[in-house]
Amino acid sequence: MIEKLPPRERQVFDAVCAQGEASAADLESLLPDPPSNSAIRIMLSRLEKKGFVTHKVIDQRYVYSVALPEQKVKQTALQHLIQTLFNGSSIGAAAALIGMSERVKPEELDQLEELIAKARRENS
Repeated sequence: MIEKLPPRERQVFDAVCAQGEASAADLESLLPDPPSNSAIRIMLSRLEKKGFVTHKVIDQRYVYSVALPEQKVKQTALQHLIQTLFNGSSIGAAAALIGMSERVKPEELDQLEELIAKARRENS
């Protein structure tokens, strides 16, 4: 769903996600090589029609926020990242994340062991 957005709309959506809420003017100052303010407003309108963002009026300006559940946004972003950088390998992504940590907490290792055991049971 999110992954099918055109690149510029995705960029605007990602910026709204990162900010929590933002106006077109806010996004114009945040985006690298930003389109015009009117182009940002058009993209926000499209995103709202598609159900990705919603708006409220504060001090006579539209302020946009994400309309999708946070978990859905995170899941979709992570799936895109895994597909793009790890050729679809969740294990490769997990190994990279663990490798980035200087020290993995014992309780985190316990959680990983539980997840591995559960995956083994489900694959049997």
